[in-house]
Amino acid sequence: MDQKNNGSYADLQKGIDLLIRKFGVSKAAIIVKQITGTTTLKRNEKQKVQLLVTFIVSESRRLYDCNGLKIDQESSKEFKESRMAAYHLTKKYTAMSYQQLGKPFDQSKRAVIHHYNKCKDLLSTPQFNKDFVARYKILEENILQFITKIY
Repeated sequence: MDQKNNGSYADLQKGIDLLIRKFGVSKAAIIVKQITGTTTLKRNEKQKVQLLVTFIVSESRRLYDCNGLKIDQESSKEFKESRMAAYHLTKKYTAMSYQQLGKPFDQSKRAVIHHYNKCKDLLSTPQFNKDFVARYKILEENILQFITKIY
């Protein structure tokens, strides 16, 4: 079995054991399904979805240094990267449509699709987009922690 520098199978097993002790078997299974992408938040859980979207948008703005930007600075690189990451991760962890994804940013479905695909392109070449990818990974980790708390 291949082992990366990030940890070993024993570390993984310890982490799973801690997860089960903290949340119980049923919730741990939900968390694992959520993390592995085998499930998404259901539409009938509107409050949790809205809470998650709000968290993703605000956390992406914080991580990409957009909190101090004014409305006229929405064309800045930081704001665009924040928006792309928010679209991509919201789509990944919810069942929202592209049109719904654009509402927090007052963007059309077409603009959302464009930015979503641009984010995929940036993530496909991490060696050329190190800063973006590093912030994206931190954002995703924060989102996963948040998801475990709302379940």
